[in-house]
Amino acid sequence: MNQAESRHSYCWVILGILFFSQVVLSLGAYAWGPLGPYIKESLSLTSVQFGSLTSTLYLTSVMVSIPAGMSVDRWGVKPTLLLCMMLMGISMISASFCGSYLPLIILLAFAGASYGMINPLASKGLTLWFDVNFRATAFGIRQMGVTAGGAIAGVLLIYLAQLRSWNLAVLVIGLLAILIAVATFFFYKESPDKDSDVSVSAKKTQKKVSLVDLLKNRNLILVCLLMSLLCLGQSSIGAFLVLYLKEHLGFPALLAGTFLTITMILGGLGRVVWGIVSDRAFNGRRLPVMRIICVLATISSLSACLWTQDIPKYLFAIIVALFGLSYLGFQGVAVVLMVEACDPELAGRATGFGVTIAWVGMVLGPVIYGAILTFGYPVSWLFVTITSVVGLLLSLAIHETRSVDIAD
Repeated sequence: MNQAESRHSYCWVILGILFFSQVVLSLGAYAWGPLGPYIKESLSLTSVQFGSLTSTLYLTSVMVSIPAGMSVDRWGVKPTLLLCMMLMGISMISASFCGSYLPLIILLAFAGASYGMINPLASKGLTLWFDVNFRATAFGIRQMGVTAGGAIAGVLLIYLAQLRSWNLAVLVIGLLAILIAVATFFFYKESPDKDSDVSVSAKKTQKKVSLVDLLKNRNLILVCLLMSLLCLGQSSIGAFLVLYLKEHLGFPALLAGTFLTITMILGGLGRVVWGIVSDRAFNGRRLPVMRIICVLATISSLSACLWTQDIPKYLFAIIVALFGLSYLGFQGVAVVLMVEACDPELAGRATGFGVTIAWVGMVLGPVIYGAILTFGYPVSWLFVTITSVVGLLLSLAIHETRSVDIAD
């Protein structure tokens, strides 16, 4: 087997490691909602204290994104991934023995730091291992680990908590993270391109690149702003879809929850499907796919804005399907577009930089949606619609500078 064939076969091992790393890290991030009733009662937490657990985790995730990107560019994917999984493992195992609020929230801050490292390092690893004709698909598969982790958390962790206690559920997450760290140590390899002449040259250039240089990258900034706008819609849907269906359209609670589940499932599938469409139908181009996603997002949120109780409830399944494919399914292609706006050797810090901007949308979305809600749900959905329209306009201003023309 020559080097090219060996590389092609081993890239699937790399993708598998990064996918399961994402699943376990997402378990750690999404655990606190399903385990909420058990933790709140066990530790006698107030609602504010309980809410601060998740907020702390996501806050430290955002804080470490840029440093994590710089670290993976400097030290490589493998050592950074080892640190990431060990940090999550130790944090979760320690958290499983907590009996009070203060030590738990401190440990979740460390777990959040671990969660914030995965996007930069996974983007760097996949960029180096996968060529342009399969890269978006690989990114989409890895991103599907986010929704897979969330789905597993809603079933496995509740089962373990009912079987024994929330402590057991958290302990299992920690042990799984350690297991992934062991697999990383033995099976993860840096890309053969890492030591090529091109990479060496790029690394020399990389030393001169700072965050100021990233800020001067017009395409990168526009892509990050586009992601942030779609993230506004994503987080608003996650926070308010069930309430909207129950309070505004009169859906039964079970049906509203089912529609949210459909949204999540199709969001995960969308991350893979859009990657395949980008790689195959558009020959590695990302912008046409992002524009299609923005159009679908606009149609879905505008439909929610105009929807009434007189329309049969089952037809809203079409809208939640579009929610999933657009607002929740865009990340895979968007991250590839963001990474390809820079030199491949800068993929780590570019992703960390971009995720930081994008997560501003994640944080602000529910707050703005909730504030506008005083004027009614249709006005809040109109706000979401406007964000997707602005995102579409931004996409028209982006120039795809990657070397796709060579592939053509």
